[in-house]
This record gives sequence, structure tokens and C-alpha cells, in this order.
Amino acid sequence: MILVIDCCIRGKNSSTKKLYESYLNTLENKDDVETLYLCEQPIAPLDARTLELRDRLIEQKNFGHKIFGYARQFRHADEIVIAAPYWDLSFPSLLKVYFEQVSVSGVTFGYEKDECVGYCKAKRMLYFTTCGGYLNQKNLASEYIKALAEMFGISNFYAYAVEGMDIDPSKRDEILKKGIERIMSEIKNN
Repeated sequence: MILVIDCCIRGKNSSTKKLYESYLNTLENKDDVETLYLCEQPIAPLDARTLELRDRLIEQKNFGHKIFGYARQFRHADEIVIAAPYWDLSFPSLLKVYFEQVSVSGVTFGYEKDECVGYCKAKRMLYFTTCGGYLNQKNLASEYIKALAEMFGISNFYAYAVEGMDIDPSKRDEILKKGIERIMSEIKNN
């Protein structure tokens, strides 16, 4: 199963959504795609009460509880696609809250001796983003997501960005189209 984490806050008008959907359109088996629209999920930041419950359940190794639903889904995916616009040198906070939900010791990663070991099944993670300006080697979002992929045991991480979309609004559609073509070619060669 390919798990798509859609954090495209602008919904159907999102350029990032158009970008990742172009990738999904290249897949032979579209029935094997499960999309999680974060804007539609009841996701909230962890607080003292939920952390206490979560810690207690982890200690009891009770990973069947609904609080671990996102983590179990993430762990069992064969491929993970993350789509989020580039905001404030990173991504929307909703995606960070989601990562808090999937970063569960005993489900997506754990410790063996003195080392962190990832338990996720995914062979690769793809991260799609679009931005109004240029990243200029400051893609903190990509670095963060790549570090999580490594922690989760996902060794193949690929980040794809279409940049400069707001510099000249009259060229926005053209920039997106050319960016999608370039990225689809890169993916094909990976």
C-alpha cells in the first residue's frame, strides 16, 4: 500500500496537490493508494493528558489502542508520499502534529541496545513541495523529514520541489507544468 500524507492546506487549489497527483497518475495500480487528508483528520498536538495515556500504553505494550492508529498505518505502508507546501522555511504545523502522532517508540521505531532502530516497512519516502520563492539550500522541511525517514528505517528518501512560483504570477502555471515534467522524469530515472 502507498500511503499519501496530504497536507495541502489550500485543498484542490494547491499547487503541491497538483504536483503529487501527477506522480500518482504515473502509478500502474492506483487501487493500492490510501490518502490521508490531514485537514480532515481530528489531529491535535500532544498535551500532558494524551502524553500520559500514550506513555502508559507504550509501557504496557498496548499498541492496538486507537491513539496509535496513525503510527500503525504509517508503519505498514510499502511507500510513503508526503505532500506539503513550503511555509516559513518548513511546512504547515499540521504536518508536524501528524509526525508527533506517528513517532511512537515500539511502533515506528524502537531501541535495541544503545541504538535507535526503525520498524517501518516502506522501501522509500517521497516528499513533494512547492514554494513561492527559492529554497537557496534552506529546505529545513526536507532535512527534517529525511531525518525522520532514517529514524523510521526508511533508507530511500527523495525530495522534489517546484520553486519560484510567486516571483512572476503570470508564469505560475508554466513554472508548475515544467516543474512537474522535470520531477516526473527524475522519478522515472530513480
